Amino acid sequence: MKTNTIKWMIAALFIVLIPPAVNADLSIVGNYEYGEKIATKAYGRGCLGCHAITKFQGSNSTEMMERLLASWHISSFTDEDLRDLSVYLSTKANQE
Repeated sequence: MKTNTIKWMIAALFIVLIPPAVNADLSIVGNYEYGEKIATKAYGRGCLGCHAITKFQGSNSTEMMERLLASWHISSFTDEDLRDLSVYLSTKANQE
């Protein structure tokens, strides 16, 4: 009886102390218009001209930022540029 009570108390503590997972879309905040200028200046609407914009359909700005950060294409961009570019690419890709 005592072990069951202890197990229930431990389970209750875990439920109370561990917050539930939240499925929130943690979007990157950036300037769409400036992202468009960067993409146009970088030779195209896709990932700096290497891929069609449709390759990124279904990606949100957070996923785009992860893809951009893994790319060698970004060496000359600032963090602000990358945020703007990720917002532009994700928005544009999901409009088409």
